[in-house]
Amino acid sequence: MEDLLSAVESEKKNRFTKSWSKLERGNKLNRLNDFIDSEKEKNKLDDEEYSKLQVLLTDLFEKSVFSKSSEVEYSEQESKIISITNLIYDQETKTYSFNLPKKIMKPSTKSKSKIDRHFSRSKENKKIS
Repeated sequence: MEDLLSAVESEKKNRFTKSWSKLERGNKLNRLNDFIDSEKEKNKLDDEEYSKLQVLLTDLFEKSVFSKSSEVEYSEQESKIISITNLIYDQETKTYSFNLPKKIMKPSTKSKSKIDRHFSRSKENKKIS
């Protein structure tokens, strides 16, 4: 029984020491809420600004914006979020904004099927003749 309790205790201690991409969804939300609390203290936010930040970040989290480890700088040793990429704080208005990175779509070159190649060759041959 003691082995089971010690295993549970060690799991409690080590659940946040994984990389950001390896953390479970609930653990990520927990760390995100800790980050919001630290931002509140660091920037002296009032309750309204705090709730706006919380809504912004949880909404982005639900949209899976923070799924990549490149979006969130996370310290495994300290088990906390250091910073969030593209999260901008305006000190004058005390508001946060997030710039969603635009996905660059490369134009795909459509490969020709065998039938298309056959017809294009036959057209070329007719022009030459």
